[in-house]
Amino acid sequence: WLTLFAAQATTSALAPDNEKIFLHADHLAEVKPLQLQFHKGNIQLSEENLAAIEQWAQQIKKYDIPVYIHSFSTLPTGVRDQTANDAHQEAVRIAFNRGLITKNLLEQMGIHKQRLILKAMGPDNVVYEDRITLTTRRR
Repeated sequence: WLTLFAAQATTSALAPDNEKIFLHADHLAEVKPLQLQFHKGNIQLSEENLAAIEQWAQQIKKYDIPVYIHSFSTLPTGVRDQTANDAHQEAVRIAFNRGLITKNLLEQMGIHKQRLILKAMGPDNVVYEDRITLTTRRR
């Protein structure tokens, strides 16, 4: 019974976001995901990235919908005496720090922190570059 109650609570908690996205679907179709490229191991945002984030935030902040920050990082190279697990953890740390900087910037630009969802992802077989993707889609 408790599991059923938790599932219903989760479903009802997600419903308002889905309704908001549905209500704004025609406008949100124009807002494309923003991809920001990074040099390997670099955490700071470049001037071009700052300008792109600001322009994207202006389009999205008027809608009360979730914003997903997907931060990817590849394995660090050139570090001696680093195990595979250490390298993976370092990549996740770099992805998290990039995402956190971007999240804080979006908050400063007027997007409420409860709308911002950060997902820091380490290396896998699909990601061949360091990047951040800002989107209104879960994935």
